[in-house]
Amino acid sequence: MTTSLRPVTTGLPVDLREIRKGVMANGVIDCENLLAIVNDPQEVEDAAKRAQKAGQPISEYARTRADIQRLIGTASSKKAKNVGEYADYIAAGLRGDFDNAWSLPQITLWSPRPLVISEDGSSALPIKDGLYALDSETQVTAWHRIKRNPAAYDLADFDFGAIPLSFEIFHGISVMAARQIFHDRNLKGVPVDKSLAMSMDGRDFGTTVTRKLMESLQVPLGETTVPLSSLILTGKRQVSDKAVEWMTMSVLRTLVATAMLGKAGIHAASTSIEHEDIPANKSGDRPDKAVVQREVMEMVGAFLQENAALFHAKTAITAPAVVAGLGATMNRAMSWSADPLPEGLTLERLLEGIQWEREAKYWSGVAAKVTDRGVSWAGGARDSGHKVYDALNHPESDTGKQIRGRF
Repeated sequence: MTTSLRPVTTGLPVDLREIRKGVMANGVIDCENLLAIVNDPQEVEDAAKRAQKAGQPISEYARTRADIQRLIGTASSKKAKNVGEYADYIAAGLRGDFDNAWSLPQITLWSPRPLVISEDGSSALPIKDGLYALDSETQVTAWHRIKRNPAAYDLADFDFGAIPLSFEIFHGISVMAARQIFHDRNLKGVPVDKSLAMSMDGRDFGTTVTRKLMESLQVPLGETTVPLSSLILTGKRQVSDKAVEWMTMSVLRTLVATAMLGKAGIHAASTSIEHEDIPANKSGDRPDKAVVQREVMEMVGAFLQENAALFHAKTAITAPAVVAGLGATMNRAMSWSADPLPEGLTLERLLEGIQWEREAKYWSGVAAKVTDRGVSWAGGARDSGHKVYDALNHPESDTGKQIRGRF
């Protein structure tokens, strides 16, 4: 699926390394030159909209781009929002906010015209309307946004010509081939579970507290104690029934996140958490970051120690939905809770009588459901966390009685 277009013989000089001869090469280019030769997708899209509104034909470049890319769309679209978030991330990295802990994927370009690459790697890239962002278009758009208004990102005096960017370029292949590559890049890979990815975030407040809890807490195991970290599975999405680990790190983070945020944390457990996300109490005060960390680690840590046997046995207490409901309930005992426990009622007393066995008679319709294959606990925190919370916090409700064995 190659093209018969004439090769590129003049343009911006670059050094390339051929990866697939006559099809794909890679190289490095400074940011200034990249943005000079690769059109801003947002501007291309806006110009096409203006042309259509005026009853004029859109450019050939815009038509071809629409054939191989997903449009950015309105400001409320997912891709448009990603551009803004990406620009903030890139700018923070450039300012040094992240030290060395940040990364950008290689930019993928497409030139419909074939490139001429000499034996020593010297070549030229087309300058006007000759290159498209085949993949990484969100990153390219974000770079354009930063370059257009660097002061808005605290980069007013930044030298973009000093920033090298790695790129790969497909060249001389047809639109159909380019479309196929776009498809394969976006659909063939297995998406990373969002909660798992979140558990890798070293800047996230929820993840930071979760890791400190894992590293510092000792829990009972038979006649001895072991570090909590030895009972938390990292790098995988699910714990097998026979595994020694209690839960994944993403599930433990859910417990921490909901303890921090309360019921709101049930839906926020798989998103980033900043200290500013901690809700203010009824007096309008937001607790100090150190206070939140200390109280959450003490409350969650004590609960894990006191109920270690239930976690070792992998009872219902380890199910993600139950963990979410538990954490949100723990929040009611925090000093900043917007819905504190009534005076005289403790967390321990509230949870008295709960039947933690993984049996349908206790948990069906709350955190589990009965199927043709038996009892399923597949529902996650977002699906059933609120049901669990309601059952835990309202002992005299139908579900509250159910999970306490008072039918």
